[in-house]
Amino acid sequence: MSQPGAVPPPDPEQPPGTRAWPADGPDAAETPSPSAKLTERPHPLTPLIRGWVVLLAIVIGVGREFIPDGTDRPGELPPLQFLLLGIGAIALIAAVAGFVTWRFTRFVVDAEELRIDTGAIFRTSQRIAFERIQAIDVVQPFAARLFQLAEVQIDVGGGDSTKLRYLSLRRAYELRDYLLARARGQRVNPARGVELSADSILQDLHAEDEVLVRVPPQTLVLAALTSHEFFGIMLSGVAAAVLFFGFGLGVVGIGLAVPTVTALVGFVGRRVTSQFNYTLSRREAGLRITRGLTSLTSQSLPARRVQAVQLSQSLLWRRLGLYRIDLEVLGWGAVTNEENSSQVNSIMLPAGSIDQVRVALRALWPSADFETVDLTPAPVQARWLHPFSAPFLRWGFDDRLFVSRHGWLVRRWQLVPHARAQSLHLAQGPVSRRLGIADLGVHTAGAHLSVHAEGMDAATVQARLPALTVLLGLRDVDVTDPGSDSRDPNPNDDPCPGASV
Repeated sequence: MSQPGAVPPPDPEQPPGTRAWPADGPDAAETPSPSAKLTERPHPLTPLIRGWVVLLAIVIGVGREFIPDGTDRPGELPPLQFLLLGIGAIALIAAVAGFVTWRFTRFVVDAEELRIDTGAIFRTSQRIAFERIQAIDVVQPFAARLFQLAEVQIDVGGGDSTKLRYLSLRRAYELRDYLLARARGQRVNPARGVELSADSILQDLHAEDEVLVRVPPQTLVLAALTSHEFFGIMLSGVAAAVLFFGFGLGVVGIGLAVPTVTALVGFVGRRVTSQFNYTLSRREAGLRITRGLTSLTSQSLPARRVQAVQLSQSLLWRRLGLYRIDLEVLGWGAVTNEENSSQVNSIMLPAGSIDQVRVALRALWPSADFETVDLTPAPVQARWLHPFSAPFLRWGFDDRLFVSRHGWLVRRWQLVPHARAQSLHLAQGPVSRRLGIADLGVHTAGAHLSVHAEGMDAATVQARLPALTVLLGLRDVDVTDPGSDSRDPNPNDDPCPGASV
């Protein structure tokens, strides 16, 4: 039996000169130096989680062949013993494959980088320098959450993301905080503990976190019930029922009510569960977004990689005072078109008031305020090309931001800091030239959000274009620097000058 304080024997499979990452338990009190080389494998339950997901996918895929769908004759089920034998064989193969993957996977943290070694036959070693790390997200899929395990997603820019599957929840938070600290140039102890409370398990909140915005479930339900997607599903069901009644097929029309109600309930349920417990918080490492009921995502928000922001309001949301914030972030992919996903996505705020929008944008860009930008309306002749949206078209800029507004059914504000803009694009067609109007586009390093101002007076745009071009060259003015501006917007002011109609 080992004596108290004795050093555990070395792992015979551990490379020479390395040291195992301190495990949970009494040995966790041992504190290695920041320059020590630490080695660890994923959690031992990783093969079970990954094998279960594979088995479930196969069972669902095979089961569809034997479930009648009203089109073809369903297949005949094989004998029960063969069915169980097949499922058992699949489960065994998945378990063996998962064990082999886990057995030959380890990650090593040394003084300069994170190294991930994988592969049983063909070995692969991926090296990630700390300074390349842009953001780290902790994702808990449903199966992993049952065992309090988590997946660590490391974003190194350029659309590349490295995943560590799976670690214990405490270890995932511990590793995330350590790597983010090293990415900022801090030499910290990799073995510092993270105490998990009920809040940290449900929302990834710790004592030092400052909660900025929290969206309650009732707001999510209200936002889903008043969204244009909800009414689109409902109107399609009603239109189909009316069509069948018009042809005298009333029974079939009544039968359409079941799938329509199911689709509506499923739509609202997905919206609420995916964005459940939405929380925007701030800590030393930066901003963080947590969301999800069955699957929990703790998403780092790298403010300096945000290229543009888009605020949206549907027709009913304008009456309710609700807004949604979407982000164009380098490496995050396309801007999310719906809130049904609890995974890492581009939604900064699924639904919130103007005060919550102010708080969120102030946390993201402390030295910029889009509400102080004077917006110029579109001329009267723009109605020829934009008959419905012309009264709502606006554009303008100050020394920090370019702001445009457009949209009729769905009103959108697009914000781009001058330091993020790459170029400008002025477009005029043959009709718009005769009308004296033009469209102005602002290009950023992101390729998914088209920031533009439509139907603007061409003479005004040409006159202000030199001043805007000069501002685009001021790369040293960073809106993420809280010390560069001390403006504090009045929460009682109306959002977006010129926004009221």
